[in-house]
Amino acid sequence: MLRIFLLVTTLVSFSATAWASPGVDKLLNAEKAPVGVVFEVVEGDQFALDWALPHIKAQSERLKARFPAIKIAVVTHGNEQFGLAKSLESPKADRIKTLAASLSQSGTPVHVCGGHADARGISHDIFPEYIKVAPSGPAQITAYRNEGYALVILQKP
Repeated sequence: MLRIFLLVTTLVSFSATAWASPGVDKLLNAEKAPVGVVFEVVEGDQFALDWALPHIKAQSERLKARFPAIKIAVVTHGNEQFGLAKSLESPKADRIKTLAASLSQSGTPVHVCGGHADARGISHDIFPEYIKVAPSGPAQITAYRNEGYALVILQKP
């Protein structure tokens, strides 16, 4: 019985640590909220949004609990953005698209990098209609920052 308790305790503490976000924690400790938060994702793994989008959703909920009026945006501009392709079919791809659609429908724009797609010879039409194709992911992040958004860069837990 003690082993089970220790295993559960370890898993819970690992889960909390894995999903911690120092950038978000710093914002939550501030007296005043920024206009918004832009989450940046740049990963080489096509399916990285499978872990990144749930993390963004969880961190967004934390931010909105503290600052209800805060705006949230997502910019993805690495190979992970291609996990959103309409034609890609797999359990992970389906989860990614469902999560991205949910974020978008709740008012969180999800941007991909059109420049990265162009460099690979990939049409912008591969992305679902709820995805915003920015001419450049880095430029989109700069535009948000110029509006007063704080940047949180996500890295795999």
